Amino acid sequence: MAMLCAGLAASAQKPDIVSVKGSDAFLSTLHAVETLGGMERFVQPGNTVGILVNSGFREKGAYVDPDVVIAAVKMAFDAGASDIVFLQHILPEYWERSKLEPEYREMIARTRTIEINQFPSEFHEDFFMKIEQPEGALAAGEMEVVKEIFEVDVFINIPIAKNHTLTTLTNSMKNLMGLKTRASNVKFHLDGPARNDPDYLAQSIADLNLLRPADLIISDVTYSLITNGPSGPGETVAPGKVVAGTDPVAIDAYCAGLIGFFAEDILTIEKGSLLAIGEKDLQKLNIVELER
Repeated sequence: MAMLCAGLAASAQKPDIVSVKGSDAFLSTLHAVETLGGMERFVQPGNTVGILVNSGFREKGAYVDPDVVIAAVKMAFDAGASDIVFLQHILPEYWERSKLEPEYREMIARTRTIEINQFPSEFHEDFFMKIEQPEGALAAGEMEVVKEIFEVDVFINIPIAKNHTLTTLTNSMKNLMGLKTRASNVKFHLDGPARNDPDYLAQSIADLNLLRPADLIISDVTYSLITNGPSGPGETVAPGKVVAGTDPVAIDAYCAGLIGFFAEDILTIEKGSLLAIGEKDLQKLNIVELER
């Protein structure tokens, strides 16, 4: 596993994961994506970009730092995106948590959001569609999913690595539940052999990741809730890192360790690996760790 520190020559091998530690989440995000190959690797001029952000909580450590999102939006527009849509509704007060909001207010106003996809989202035929079980899925059946996930040219997943009482970790893989209606998500919890069956829930989440893989994942691991998740309040840690990559299983395995969890204890990671969604063995990956 390649671990490169800031100031050392970069490996000729393209990074699988880039992790940047720093006190400024905006700059760390820019640096992480640039090291991964730049936003131009993912976004071409004229593209429509769909972004999914875990933003709907109030406790610090339970939601993505808005500076991470602002950096991602800036890079996407700079790469030539013609349209950026938030696939789950973002409330105006979310942006106000950022010291950068006044500077980037006009840029944020250029984006749009699927307002109806706000927890607890209900099915509406103009915004959601019913889909059959994804090919290769082992548990998840019919789902109600935001239509536009299939219409965007580029999908960027922006989760926060934190605790979830049912899955231990919620990060890249579980964040995709934000694409679905409340009723559809409840089925993940109730349709197994028992209510909140951990194996069935983990398999359903892995199945969901077969639907529309993210082109880019930017995970906020700057300040994370590690108990009483997903909403808190609870114990927190501050790894101070922004992590970027394209493999949801690898990202989750790596980020689990950053907040004190063991990847082998996370069922979603195991299920995702078995479905060949990604690589759980970090020793097989080129991981670039930087500090700025």
